Amino acid sequence: MINYTTKAYSLLPDADDMRSNGSPAETLVLFNESESIQLEAVQSEIEAFEGESGCVIDSDVIDDEVMAGLIDFLNQERLLDKPI
Repeated sequence: MINYTTKAYSLLPDADDMRSNGSPAETLVLFNESESIQLEAVQSEIEAFEGESGCVIDSDVIDDEVMAGLIDFLNQERLLDKPI
């Protein structure tokens, strides 16, 4: 599984804790349907993508195509911790 993390998520003081104990409401851990990608992000970044794309993400498991678009958006906006 490929794991992506946004800069904002990785800068949270308790990011490592959240990975093991669960995420608070303002953070999200999303997976694509084929279970090949995991994304750790903050809510505002997902909302920016939703506003730009018109997609609505209402689950932690999203369509592969939507995930690809989301990763591309985050990369283009330079929001990923490690750009691709």
